[in-house]
Amino acid sequence: MISRISAFGASTLALVVAAPAFAAAPPVATPADLGTAVSAQVACASIFVAGRAEADVLRDDIHAFAPFTTAIALAVDRKARTVTASAPGAATRTALYRPVAGCTLLTGDVTTEALNAQAARLKPTRGNAAKPWPIGDAPVRKLEAAAEAKLDRAALDKAVSASFDEQNKGGYPDTRAILVVQGGAIVAERYAPGFDRNTELLGWSASKSIMGTLVGMLVDDGVLKLDEPAPVPEWRGEGDPRGAITLRQLLTMSSGLSFSESYVPGNDSIKMLFEAGNMGALAAAQPLKDAPGSNWSYSSGTTNILSRIVFDATGGTLEGMTRFAQKRLFEPTGMTSALIEPDEAGVQVGSSYAYATARDWARYGLLHLNKGKAGGKQLLSQQWLDFAVAPTKAAPRPVYGAQLWLNHAEAEGERRKLYPDLPEDTVMARGHSFQIVAAIPSQDAVIVRLGWTPEGQAFDWNKYLGQIAAALAPAKSAP
Repeated sequence: MISRISAFGASTLALVVAAPAFAAAPPVATPADLGTAVSAQVACASIFVAGRAEADVLRDDIHAFAPFTTAIALAVDRKARTVTASAPGAATRTALYRPVAGCTLLTGDVTTEALNAQAARLKPTRGNAAKPWPIGDAPVRKLEAAAEAKLDRAALDKAVSASFDEQNKGGYPDTRAILVVQGGAIVAERYAPGFDRNTELLGWSASKSIMGTLVGMLVDDGVLKLDEPAPVPEWRGEGDPRGAITLRQLLTMSSGLSFSESYVPGNDSIKMLFEAGNMGALAAAQPLKDAPGSNWSYSSGTTNILSRIVFDATGGTLEGMTRFAQKRLFEPTGMTSALIEPDEAGVQVGSSYAYATARDWARYGLLHLNKGKAGGKQLLSQQWLDFAVAPTKAAPRPVYGAQLWLNHAEAEGERRKLYPDLPEDTVMARGHSFQIVAAIPSQDAVIVRLGWTPEGQAFDWNKYLGQIAAALAPAKSAP
């Protein structure tokens, strides 16, 4: 059946049995067009990946997202596994769900039959639930007695509660998950009503850090080279100045490529995420604005170029890229819920579309906390980790490494940090709507916050994470 839900209720309509064919998507020309595009993408995943109720998704995800999504209506076709978003005066947009792959916003470049065939051989990530934490959940490890004695449990509970109670007003689940790990043990875990430890939640740009890790594994394997020209076909023409861009410069957001990250209809980021069937190709087609390595510029396009490099290096298929992520990262760490949704070309959208449970996002943080080890295996080399958390020289402040955010103080002057109340060695994956995975080596801790803070509002990372960190066992010297 197709169920249609809007602000005015729900109804059921008959299903057209044949798989739908979708016309080419028009350009995202207005905020209303952006609203239907982003709504189709995120609602599809919230319903089919996270398994949430349609009415809850419409109310709490779509209508609360931004002013331009308040008039959205959704049509969910469970037979075809699609979600269509519509609004008065806006282009109607549809996203297709494929098991294991997740959801893909349709542009009309590829038929749904071809997209389903593309994902037909995907297999779920192998489960580790019966293994002890952190690889599995049976049993969840307890904090050692000596560390428990140093933990201010009352202050921790108060800090976690504040991150919910001060944000979630009128029943709206702004903060949806908080999970805190110290000494390898889960010391705090809370979810908003309607969410639990099995709910996969979107990381938005925290996805970039996962894609950076996959690149690091290929560098460790010798498949990719940090300081050689990045393997991008569009840049191989004779005399193309982009041919000098290295993988290192892509990873550190200092490629010199032109890319507008502001999310305004007509800008590069909107064209890439909501109009392009091959996002990496659109980003790779951008001209050079600055000399490679000379300037830092945060760019989702850059990460999707990296995604396509991983795609090509792992066989040039959605199946190959998915299996690589599963076998090299998700299964060894226990991140068995994790997936990165692909574009129509089959390339995972590393800039924006990673989903995982709060525990699995914490497991990603633990990989950095444990110096690249998980389950007794070395998944990332120390050489790569040292590079990933070294401040980018081209950046105006020492707050960015290789697809990771840093909390380093200024070398001179006021010695500012991004978050004054967090330790200086904090390493972070961060995303839109105030997603964060913070690994703090000096406290042997990981703090995860996942939520859906509406446009124009804020979640004070420094305040809430600082309160949580202050309640943990006293900081030790960083290794």
